[in-house]
Amino acid sequence: MAYNLQGIIRKATTNMSVEFDKLAYITQNFANVNTNGYKSVRFEEIIDADGSVHGVERVDMKTGDYLITNNPLDIALQGAGYIPVTTPNGEIRYTRDGSFMKNKDGFLVTKTGDLVGSGIKIDGTCEKIEIRTNGDIYTYKRVFDEPEYVGTIPVVQFENPEALKDVGANEFVATENSGKMKLVEDHNYIKQYGIERANVDVISDIYTVSRINASILASNSLMKAINTMYDEAINLTQ
Repeated sequence: MAYNLQGIIRKATTNMSVEFDKLAYITQNFANVNTNGYKSVRFEEIIDADGSVHGVERVDMKTGDYLITNNPLDIALQGAGYIPVTTPNGEIRYTRDGSFMKNKDGFLVTKTGDLVGSGIKIDGTCEKIEIRTNGDIYTYKRVFDEPEYVGTIPVVQFENPEALKDVGANEFVATENSGKMKLVEDHNYIKQYGIERANVDVISDIYTVSRINASILASNSLMKAINTMYDEAINLTQ
C-alpha cells in the first residue's frame, strides 16, 4: 500500500501519541508501586487495517504479594474482589487497601476514615483481635477467654472490575459498565497481620520504557526526515 507524505505524517503523529499515552500509564504504575493493593495498568496497542495504531487501557487484576506488618488490624485480600467501605456521607466505595485502624468510637475504618463495611465496632479493652480468612472478626477480653464475634469484613466482586472508577484515596465506585456486584461467601481470601502490595512489575515496566523511548526517537527521526524532504521540495520550485 502506497502512502503520500501527509499520510505518513498522520500515522507517525498518531503512533507517537500512542507511545506517550503508554508512557503516562507506566509512570502511573511507578508512582503507585508502594500503594497497597494497587493494580497496574497498561496501554494495549491495536493496529487498524490501514496500519495506524491506537490503544485501550487494561488493568492487571493479579493479586499482589503479601507483606507482613504484624498489625492485627491489617488484612490482605488474597483473591479477586474488593472490600466495600462507607464514607461519612453514606457513599459506598470499594478498596483493596486493608491497612485498617480504629476511629475514636472504636469502629474499624480505612486510613481516610471510611467505615469498613457498614460499620464494625471493636472493643478497645480486648487483648486480642482475630480476623479469620472468611472475614469474621472475633475479640478476646483476655487472650485465653472465649472469643466474641463482632462482625464480618465483607468481600464483593464485579462482573467487570476493570470498569470501576478510581475516585482517589485507593478507592473505587461502581459504574454502569462494571456490571452486577455480588457478595462473596464461604471464601478464604483474607489474611491477617499483613497487606497486599501493588502488583507492579517494575522490571517489565522499565524494559517497556526503553522500548517506548526507542520508538519515540524513531518517529521523531522520521518526522525530521520528512521535514527535510519538504524543504528540498520547496527549494526545487524556487
